[in-house]
Amino acid sequence: MSLVTPIVQRWIDEGRRDPDAFWARAAREVPWFRTWDRVFEWDPPTFRWFAGAQTNLGYNAVDRHVADGHGGRAALVYVNERGDRVVQTYAQLLHAVKRVSAALRALGIRKGDRITIYMPPCPESIALMLAAVRIGAIHSIVFAGFGAQARAARAPFSPPMSPTGKARTSRCCRSSRRRSATKGYRWSASSCSRATGPVRPRRRMRSRGTSFSAAATAATRATL
Repeated sequence: MSLVTPIVQRWIDEGRRDPDAFWARAAREVPWFRTWDRVFEWDPPTFRWFAGAQTNLGYNAVDRHVADGHGGRAALVYVNERGDRVVQTYAQLLHAVKRVSAALRALGIRKGDRITIYMPPCPESIALMLAAVRIGAIHSIVFAGFGAQARAARAPFSPPMSPTGKARTSRCCRSSRRRSATKGYRWSASSCSRATGPVRPRRRMRSRGTSFSAAATAATRATL
């Protein structure tokens, strides 16, 4: 008895016979602003998928569902250890992402800039990641349970200056609850900054009792 279902086996066989056609057909199920010239380019030791194509992962994750009429469906369900429960629809998540995107732009973040995100699991973290992708910024996620030393060890992957000379910024929150205790983030971020170089000034944004530095609230009224 095979552990592979007939449908999966058919996919495997199709992929082996003509991998370019198989992956081209799969890729057409998501939106593209520009389709590819070639599905796969092999130039040892590197390779490229969908050469010449253009899309946006943030758009694929949120915008397209709203455009397809699914804005009222649940996109994100958040439950924390205090019992707080938040359900965001695709339309609500898109609104949040647009606000944070506008705030990042107001803070001077542009395409190619690097952002280090040091925040706990929460809707604001998701919105910030999607906002960074939306405007073309490169984001590096640092696990919220890490302290200053662990965070500093990851700083070289998001250096103060990118190869294009664009400045890097760091986004963190002041505190959150973790395992029934309050964990502070700002001291850890500040300690890391002293070792790795300055980061952009952080402005706070309050949400459900936690003070976040994800974006400047004064800028969230701006539009994309």
